[in-house]
Amino acid sequence: MEKQNLKRGPAALWTREKISLLTTPEVRSLHANAERLMEPEIAALCIEVLGERPRTGVTAPGKVKAAPRPRRTKAKAKAEEAA
Repeated sequence: MEKQNLKRGPAALWTREKISLLTTPEVRSLHANAERLMEPEIAALCIEVLGERPRTGVTAPGKVKAAPRPRRTKAKAKAEEAA
């Protein structure tokens, strides 16, 4: 016997597997929309998927923080002047 999906409306379209295929910003956006539209099932799935993802601190793919420039100390400046 096949299990039928008894959900109706937008909640029937979103499964945990489908949400897990989205990028993190997309899942966050879906979560915000689900809360705004009062769809607690979708919001709960989004929270579960986000909870499983590692927190890397990267905000956007491809954006790399520039390495800090070395500071020029007074001692180095004096040494350069003397040379």
